[in-house]
Amino acid sequence: MLLFLVILCASGMTELSRAGRWCLALFAAVFVVYITEAMPAAVISIAIVPALVLLKITDVNTALGGFSSTSTYLVAGSYILAAAMTKTGLGGRITGFLLTRVGSGVLRISLGIVMVNIVMAFMIPSSTARTAMLLPFVMALVEQYEGAEEDKCKYAENLLLTLCVTSSTISSGIMTSTVSNPMAVSYIYNASGKEISYFQWMLWGFLPALIMTIAAWLMIQICFRPRESQNEMGIQVIRQQMAQLGKISGKERYTVFIIGITIFLWIFGDKMGIDSATAALLGAVLLFFPGVRVLEWKDCQDSISVSVLFVISGGISLGNAMSVTGASDWLASQVLGIIGENVTGPVMIAAVIVIIQFMHLFFVGTAPMANAFFPILVSLALQLDMETEALIMPAAFMIGGYPVLTFFNTTPNILCYDTKKLKAADFLKVGLPISVIACVVYIACAFWYWPGIGLR
Repeated sequence: MLLFLVILCASGMTELSRAGRWCLALFAAVFVVYITEAMPAAVISIAIVPALVLLKITDVNTALGGFSSTSTYLVAGSYILAAAMTKTGLGGRITGFLLTRVGSGVLRISLGIVMVNIVMAFMIPSSTARTAMLLPFVMALVEQYEGAEEDKCKYAENLLLTLCVTSSTISSGIMTSTVSNPMAVSYIYNASGKEISYFQWMLWGFLPALIMTIAAWLMIQICFRPRESQNEMGIQVIRQQMAQLGKISGKERYTVFIIGITIFLWIFGDKMGIDSATAALLGAVLLFFPGVRVLEWKDCQDSISVSVLFVISGGISLGNAMSVTGASDWLASQVLGIIGENVTGPVMIAAVIVIIQFMHLFFVGTAPMANAFFPILVSLALQLDMETEALIMPAAFMIGGYPVLTFFNTTPNILCYDTKKLKAADFLKVGLPISVIACVVYIACAFWYWPGIGLR
């Protein structure tokens, strides 16, 4: 509230309209609440709608615009697909199958976790859901480890950090794998009318994400490598869990079929006029068909994160208001004055990559971070006469893929930290070098990879 009032009373913003100043003050207040978590993120995102109307910044239809965003429904449909994988046991079956095939050494098991994260990133739209699904398997391996206490600690740290860190890094390369990615698509569409397809996202983002996932795994092996142990007991426990699942059921087969169709439409749907949100909702509906019904609606109620949907929708509404009132243009001009008007192209993208990555230190969750930065970057791109996606996409890659600096950056980190097997310093020990390497990799992409494939 104090910051809100300070901005309203501040001088030097004469070029801003009354609505623009009030919107900027609201944006600053929301930014602080997101960072401090003084209120739940979902609640403050809902509060954006009445605030925009009561402060006479926009009308109610515009204020609710974010709640009709395709991003909201893409995420909702994807959550329903994930619920089917959980209910049928398909997710656990795939996880157990891959882990029992890689072998029992430390390197092999941790690499198996990486493989599961990569495969599941295509099927489950939430790094939190993927981590929660994998965590029981990892803890079974940790508890059955046979070795000295120091080695057991390193083994637990190795597997748990591999689980949460690589779940995030691969997320940057797949449009549906984390919530901030569809948000980026919405901001780009609202600003330029361009629809970024699932295939385009993969073309621009999957290769650097895969490189960074492997690099993150190697960094964890360097920092937390115990003496080699076969850990055959842990593998036996996973085999026993797999045996309890029995033979693959008809509903699991049907779920595989539906998810396969959905992924096919995500990749090739733009050639048939089918967008990613429509494909996700179609796949979700097919899971309820009579005769082959995989889900009941009550199965989805616990799986669909209403909190995430509200954070996405409210944030997009505020971003749209920032754009309409000129507040984001004013902020972008201030940023441009600091960085320099002559800095354009890959150099500007490099600056955005570094700034965004280390701003993770101040945020809990990727969706609030996306809502904070995307409106400013849209205006910055327009003022520099750059394509909107040239700034938004690199920022989205960093926001969605690299919340690795602290244990509170994202829910997967918190889940693994809550096992009491990790220390807060463990995240910084691997997160800092991974962040530096990520900046180098993505800056290299900005200079040499993306210009050749249409992202410039």
